Amino acid sequence: MAWPAAPAGTIPGTSVAGASTTEATPNPAPPVSPAHVPAAASPVGQRVRVPKTAELVASQLRRRIIRGELSEGDALPPEPTLMAQFGVSRPTLREAFRVLEAEALIFVRRGAHGGARVHTPSPEVAARYAGLVLEHRGATLGDVHQACAVIEPPCAALLAERRDPADVARLRQLLHEGDEAADHPVALASAQAAFHLAVVELTGNKSLTVITGMLLHLVELTNSHGGHPGADNRPEETSLAAVAADDRSSARATRRIHATLIDLIEAGDTQGAADLWHRHLAAPDHAIPGGPADRCVLDLLG
Repeated sequence: MAWPAAPAGTIPGTSVAGASTTEATPNPAPPVSPAHVPAAASPVGQRVRVPKTAELVASQLRRRIIRGELSEGDALPPEPTLMAQFGVSRPTLREAFRVLEAEALIFVRRGAHGGARVHTPSPEVAARYAGLVLEHRGATLGDVHQACAVIEPPCAALLAERRDPADVARLRQLLHEGDEAADHPVALASAQAAFHLAVVELTGNKSLTVITGMLLHLVELTNSHGGHPGADNRPEETSLAAVAADDRSSARATRRIHATLIDLIEAGDTQGAADLWHRHLAAPDHAIPGGPADRCVLDLLG
């Protein structure tokens, strides 16, 4: 049986809601030729880039790492297993590994007992690239300290407002760890940095915690490359014993400030905690404009 001819102005097999398909469209519009299309009309589509197979493999592994399905130090399956699971060749799989290695999400050991292991994302990894950007722009150690002086005091005030005994206990534990490292400058600096990070971390704000972790890591890297802000102010004839004594005096002063902050948090003195921490971070060796740290340009390359 033959289908009836479609009325003029309609497309066979289609219909418009609310309209009869048996009625012809009155005065159908004339077809538009390419000559009538405005020259400035935007194109409907654009060139599509098809991801390489290695990028797709890297994307799947990256997703599992970021979502916590793979943990720090976990070994990925052997190459033959992954090749079979993804249906790819060895060169493609190794290219995917190189992508993830460049992102510091895995590290690969070569050899008979080698293989790929997971690196979870960390502020230290992010700080390396952020530090290169800051160094390229001529940022100083004082600039980094000033950023900390903006972030940390309100966090100290928040902890004082909350007066959580668990927060106080954590800070006292870190203070004690600093006391145990008093005779080891590197360990002491690490303990002091951990105390500063905890002031922010205990607020529970993950964004501020990551940013502060990056900033503190930049300070650590700069100091490890000989960029201690107070070093330029010491006379050349200053003895090692005098330098050591000065460092011990500075460590004791820092310890007193940290202990006082804990007491203010425990007492619920929000304004006192914020003011103390701001003065500490704005000290001459830290964020005060024109201070020694402002003359110490970030140097992460050594």
